[in-house]
Amino acid sequence: MPCRPVAIGAAVIAGLLVSALPAAADILGDQVHKVRDAVVPSTVVVSYAVQRDDGSRPDVHLMATVVGPGNLVMFSSAAVPVSLPVSQLKDFRVIVVKGDEQESFAAEYLGRDEESQVAFVRVTDPKAPPLPHLTFETGVSLSVGDPVVTFSHLGEPDRYERLARMVRICGRVDQPVTTYVTIETLGSAGTPVVTLDGKAIGIVGLARINRNTNARPDWVTMPIVWPAERFIERIKNPPKGGAAVHHAWLGVGTLTPVTKDLAAYFKLGERRGVVVGQVVEKGPAQKAGLAPEDIVLAVGGKDIKGSEGQLVENFLNDIRERKAGDAVTLTIWRAGKTQDLKVTLEAEPKTAAEADRYRSASVGLTVREMVLSDRLSRELPVSENGVVVANVTSASWAADAGLKADDIIKKVQDQDTPTLADFRKVFDAEVKKRPKEIVLFVLRGKKDTQLVRIETRWTQPQTPPQPQPQGPPAPQAEKPKAEAPVK
Repeated sequence: MPCRPVAIGAAVIAGLLVSALPAAADILGDQVHKVRDAVVPSTVVVSYAVQRDDGSRPDVHLMATVVGPGNLVMFSSAAVPVSLPVSQLKDFRVIVVKGDEQESFAAEYLGRDEESQVAFVRVTDPKAPPLPHLTFETGVSLSVGDPVVTFSHLGEPDRYERLARMVRICGRVDQPVTTYVTIETLGSAGTPVVTLDGKAIGIVGLARINRNTNARPDWVTMPIVWPAERFIERIKNPPKGGAAVHHAWLGVGTLTPVTKDLAAYFKLGERRGVVVGQVVEKGPAQKAGLAPEDIVLAVGGKDIKGSEGQLVENFLNDIRERKAGDAVTLTIWRAGKTQDLKVTLEAEPKTAAEADRYRSASVGLTVREMVLSDRLSRELPVSENGVVVANVTSASWAADAGLKADDIIKKVQDQDTPTLADFRKVFDAEVKKRPKEIVLFVLRGKKDTQLVRIETRWTQPQTPPQPQPQGPPAPQAEKPKAEAPVK
């Protein structure tokens, strides 16, 4: 017998909702409260100072998590300026907050992993007690609508009060490892993401999302749920000595996704992939025979998959998750047919933060050696040389001349300076001459060559005071009296 619809008055429905909501809210509130109580003891505050070239030392304070024995502490790699050398990061400390009490312990900066989006310090103070650490779980799958708890904190005046908020998963982005998206605001980058049953399944990460088309991209950086699979190996094997982790590197520059139209044009059917736009000279890809306009369809026998907006990132993630020295087979489409290329991956080249530097305090200029990423970002040949301006001190001679960060200095006083050692030798020699101006030839952007004249304002040396004779002053000779004029 079919069910008959039952008419219920609006007042009755309102009464049912009012009576049901508090009970549901209490259950969720209790669960969030339990998660907070379980996680907060493993959260700390990491502080450090940035020694800038101009002499200032701003302090940084951020929420972090104890993630391993020996007081291993993890936080977001985004909190460490990617362009600064480790030598300018000073006085790392871990602040443990318990109610109204705070204890601060010296710590050592271990390094960062940009791909995993995590950085690490380890408490070195012998007086520090063993801190409870949070254990992350892998293999936990979330669905749209699932609630998770994320964290943030207030500042020092409010005793770094830890805040917990519940948000719901509203979508997923499939990459080699799935990430999750929420509409609501997540906690601070690098802080734990925990399910209501207490499983720490990831951290708050950052992702670049294209909100428009491939032809007219609209890239935004937004917080996402970064699953533990992305960083769990780094917890087991943290970096050492402040170094950045170097992942496997293929040696390709610009990549574009194979759109539906491109697939139809090349008669690829349902297959997708990435179009190679730039191959780094003497890099692994070039050594293996990869060329511009090749279409990479598969890596290690597995087709590159995903939406058009994800294809390039999926391909790069697949490469980065391998190890330097690994041999991988790329299936490519070239001249109307497929073929396989075997590539031996290498470690990523030196980064800007690892580049050697030189500073002239009198001129207000810091330069560093050029690295491969400088050339790729400007589409310059690998043979391009010079030194890169890392910093220009405000109100300095260099600033007054219009020199800018990221300028590439090619010559000093018409002398070539292809390397940092060359620049230092020539520049030091010119400074010793104390010239009225120092002329630089610089490359700005991709092709804009400019002449920069640095007008100097050397302080004139003062004449040292003459020593005064000791004892009473010598008698002064009497001046002769003027004679009367002859009449």
